[in-house]
Amino acid sequence: MNRSIGALEFRSISKGIEISDQIVKKANVEIIYCRTICPGKFLIIVTGDEGAVDEAIDHGKSQVARILVDSFKLHAVSPVIIDAFKNKYVTKEIIDAIGVVETNKVCTGIVALDRVLKASDVRLIKMQLAQCISGRLVFTITGPVSSIEYGFLEIKNILSENEYSNTAIIPSPSKEIKKYLI
Repeated sequence: MNRSIGALEFRSISKGIEISDQIVKKANVEIIYCRTICPGKFLIIVTGDEGAVDEAIDHGKSQVARILVDSFKLHAVSPVIIDAFKNKYVTKEIIDAIGVVETNKVCTGIVALDRVLKASDVRLIKMQLAQCISGRLVFTITGPVSSIEYGFLEIKNILSENEYSNTAIIPSPSKEIKKYLI
C-alpha cells in the first residue's frame, strides 16, 4: 500500500503541541514522530493516505505561518523511511561503501532521503533526527560507490547549499566504523 507522510517543524514547542493536536483531530492520520527537538523546536510527522496527509499538513500550515520552520508532504513515500521511525532497517550489512548526509533541517533531510532511496541503488542503515545534533537530520546509506555518488547528485539538485550541511562517502569502511554504524 502506498503511504504518504507529512511533517511540520515549529520554532515553538507549545504551539507545536497545540497544532499537532489540531491536525490529528482534523484528518485521519497517524502520528509516527511527535516531540521536542533541538534547539527549542517541535516536530510532528504523520502518516496516512494522500488526502488525509494533505488535509492535516495544510491545516497546520494555515495556523502558524510565522513559527513554521519547515514542512513537507511526501506521497508514495519509500516504506523504508516509515520503518526507520520505528528503528527498523531492512539491512544491517555494509555493502561496498557508506554515504552520510547531514541536513540543516529535519524536514529537508527526510525529503532528500526519500529522493536518494528512490533514485539510486542504496539502502538506509541509520537515521538520526535532531536530538542532540542541533536540529539536523543525519542519515547513513550503503551501496556501491557509484550509486551513493548518484544519490548525492540528486540531493544537490533539490536542496540549496543552505539546506544541506555536508556529505561524505567512505569506500570500504573499517571494521570499527561498521560496528559503530550498525
